[in-house]
Amino acid sequence: MTRRTKIVATLGPSTDSPEVLEAALRAGVDVARVNFSHGTAEEHLTRVAQFRAAAQRVGKIVAVMADLPGPKMRVKMPALRFLNHGDMVYFSLGATPTEPGDLVLTEPEMLADVRPGQRMLLDDGRLQLEAVQIHPGRLAARVLVGGTLHPNKGLNLPDTPLTMPALTARDHEAIRIAAQAGVDWVAVSFVRGPEAADEVRDACQAVGLTAPVLAKIERPEAVGRAAAIVAAFNAIMVARGDLGVELPLERVPTVQKQLIAEARAAGKPVIIATDMLDSMRTNPRPTRAEASDVANAIYDGTDAVMLSGETAIGSYPVEAVACMHRIAVETEMHMRFQRRSPTTLYDPSGNEIDDAITLSACSLADEINAAAIITPTLSGRTARFASRCRPWARIIAVSPSETVLQRLALVWGITAVRMSALEPGHDRMNTAVRDAFGAGTIQAGERVVVLAGHPIAGGRRSPTVRVVRVGDDGTPGEP
Repeated sequence: MTRRTKIVATLGPSTDSPEVLEAALRAGVDVARVNFSHGTAEEHLTRVAQFRAAAQRVGKIVAVMADLPGPKMRVKMPALRFLNHGDMVYFSLGATPTEPGDLVLTEPEMLADVRPGQRMLLDDGRLQLEAVQIHPGRLAARVLVGGTLHPNKGLNLPDTPLTMPALTARDHEAIRIAAQAGVDWVAVSFVRGPEAADEVRDACQAVGLTAPVLAKIERPEAVGRAAAIVAAFNAIMVARGDLGVELPLERVPTVQKQLIAEARAAGKPVIIATDMLDSMRTNPRPTRAEASDVANAIYDGTDAVMLSGETAIGSYPVEAVACMHRIAVETEMHMRFQRRSPTTLYDPSGNEIDDAITLSACSLADEINAAAIITPTLSGRTARFASRCRPWARIIAVSPSETVLQRLALVWGITAVRMSALEPGHDRMNTAVRDAFGAGTIQAGERVVVLAGHPIAGGRRSPTVRVVRVGDDGTPGEP
């Protein structure tokens, strides 16, 4: 069975070898994440180029996602430091220590919003402090839960309403590098509202980057404004690391389901991220709880599941990808065995004719046991609409645009195929069937449903559904 759920893997030192990259792609990587919170511009550009080259050697259409650092405060310190319960710790309000021993942050201006009594959580909440008093040039905090603080660990302020900008200076620099690399998606960290989407698009356009933008949901205010954020962005990520620190941990599973449902209703891709197979950083197999976590995200309806440190710095990057692939295939086989039809997974809320036609096409494919739904597309819109219905027939998106095909690598269930040259007035639907056959994604004798918004090249938009049987040479014939 072909896997429908997409796998996002973070690039890093563990994937720098060309052999490892090729093995990871063959094991199932669909999207490479470049984490701009770590590494240099040269490292990012080199990794993207190596990933593209490896994908070309493997013969796979993939996407690259730039993950912006965002206004994430990190501790800048030369060596680890132990914080004891009851200790007073001082944070500089500037870019350098106000007094010897002060902790300095990457975004010190954000401390201006902190008030006495509010929590300050270091290293994903492993160390807990409480703000006590603001002195000239520094903020004093008391350690409630101590431990070892390592360099570059993050600071969360769950009780503090922040007035930070959507994009920091580091974000603008990351966007500039992402434009050089030619990424397919831009992920925006710590989104608080829908207004951030236009700000990010403007920043991308200023450097010649036209990639779609993805909102990472990891702040409480973002959860409260989820519907508006989903509407404004092209996709979302449920970034459970910071979300699990900013929100009570027990709320995260429910919020995950809510956000997936919001994205699905809008036809926007959604990624579930953080700690999915975290133990595989150092072990060749995950815990049973981690395997269940991946499966439950798929049952919830996510488009993609993501690996972070498992592939970036872990000892078993290829094994982690292969394991995630096996979990996804097994879960999807069970869902298909349950005969969960498209109408039970998605109920269109809009009144667009495309909603009804897409759902009808997916239901038809299920009823006649079609091998595939083929969608000739110029923008990817028709393929995305089919994807949100979650049909069990393969969705084959055929497009003349390499950019569109690469962006669709993130979307559930879609297999991308390049469209051959098409003359104005030619039937786009027949060409798509022949191209899908030539790419080996459908076989002679199979019955397929063809769904197109523009069936004739250069013609008017006229949503159309056909049922055809694939001939010996790939020519569509009587069903």
